[in-house]
Amino acid sequence: MNRTRIWRWRMALTTFLILLAAGGFMLFKTSPLAKQGTGDTQVSSITIFALKGCGGCSKAMGVMEQMEAASPAYRYQYFSISEDTEAVNRYGIAEHPTILFLNAQEEELGRLTEDISSDRILRELEDLGANGARPPKGTILSAIPSTMPSVTLHAYDPHSGLFTPVSQYVQTDTSVRYPKVSAMTMLTQLGDLLPPELESAIPDGITFVEIRTEHGVTVVELSPSFRAFTDSEEGNRAEQAIALTLQTFEGVNGVQVVSGAYRSDILYAENLAGRSDEKSDYLLNPDTPLPHMSSVKEYNAAILHASHLAVMPCFCGCGEAGHSSNLNCYYAQEDDGRLTPTTHAKFCQTCLDVTNMYLEGRQQGLSLKEIRQSVDQAYQGIEPTNTPLPLN
Repeated sequence: MNRTRIWRWRMALTTFLILLAAGGFMLFKTSPLAKQGTGDTQVSSITIFALKGCGGCSKAMGVMEQMEAASPAYRYQYFSISEDTEAVNRYGIAEHPTILFLNAQEEELGRLTEDISSDRILRELEDLGANGARPPKGTILSAIPSTMPSVTLHAYDPHSGLFTPVSQYVQTDTSVRYPKVSAMTMLTQLGDLLPPELESAIPDGITFVEIRTEHGVTVVELSPSFRAFTDSEEGNRAEQAIALTLQTFEGVNGVQVVSGAYRSDILYAENLAGRSDEKSDYLLNPDTPLPHMSSVKEYNAAILHASHLAVMPCFCGCGEAGHSSNLNCYYAQEDDGRLTPTTHAKFCQTCLDVTNMYLEGRQQGLSLKEIRQSVDQAYQGIEPTNTPLPLN
C-alpha cells in the first residue's frame, strides 16, 4: 500500500514538473526577452542619415518625405551625420546619404547608399520581404572609441616629386567622427602642420565642402576657389593627393574632384601607381593603436616633427625610464621607421608643454638651436634627458 502511494506521488510530481516546464517555455517564448533572439526580419522603420548642404542628401530627404506620406505603415527616422554621432557610429555609417531598413528591435536588415529613389526603396522592401535580411555593410564603431582613430593623409615632397603618407589622429572632440569627412577636412588644413621637407598638396584657401558616392565613384567637392587651379600643375597635385588619401580606405577606388561645374577625370588606384614614395617616416605602427586621450594636437605634431622633437629634451624625470628626448614620451621607433605610440605623454603635462614650446618657436620662425635654448632656459635647474643638440 505504501509502495502504491509512493508510486502515485512520484507520478503526480513528475506530471507537475512537466507541466511547469512546458508553461515556463511558453511564458519565455512570448516574453520580450525571447523576442530579442527571434531574428525578426520584418521592416519596422526606414531611417536616413544625411549631411546638411549635401545635394544628394537633400534629394534623398525629399524621397523619404514622399515615402512617409505614401506609406505611413512604417516609422521614419531622420539622423544628421554631423550631429547624431552615436547613431552614426552604432550603425557604422561610412557615406551619405545612407538609408537603413530596421526591424522592431532597431537591428539593421539592409541599406541603400546610392541613387536613392522611391522605386529603389520599394524594390529593397520587396527584396527584404522575399529573401530576408542581408549582413550590414558598415563597420560598427563604439560611440566613444576605446582607441584613437587615425587617417593616412598624403603630403607632397618637392625634392622627389612624389607624395608621402602621413598618419594623423582624428580629433575626438569634434562632432564629426566620420573618417572620410575627417580625412578630407584635415588634408585641406595640413599645410601649417608639416615639417619643412614636406608641402601641402592643397593650395591655400581651398576648403573641403562634401564627399559623396555617385555610381560607385567617390566624389569630393571643393570650394569654388579651386576652379582657379583646374588644369594646372597645382590642381593636378591636389586631385592626386585627395585620391591617394581616400584610396587608403577600404572599398574606395575611383575618385573624382568637383568644384561648381568643373569635374576632374576619375582617378583610379592604377592611375596613381608609383606616385607615393611609401615612406614610413610619418606612419604609425598599425598593430599598436593609441588609447583614447585628449592630447591629439601634440601627438599629431610628434608624428610630423619626430626628427625635431628628438633633439628636444624632456624634464619630467623620464630619463630614468630610458627616454632620450621629448619624442620618446609619445612614440618608440620601430626598426622599419614606423612609430609605435606610447601613453606616457598622455598623462604628463611637462611632455605636452615642451612640445608646445617647440611648436610656438617654429611659428615664430626660430631655428632648432634657438628653440632648444629657450626650452633649456625654461627648465633650468631640472634634470633633463640626455638629448643631443640640434645641428642647426
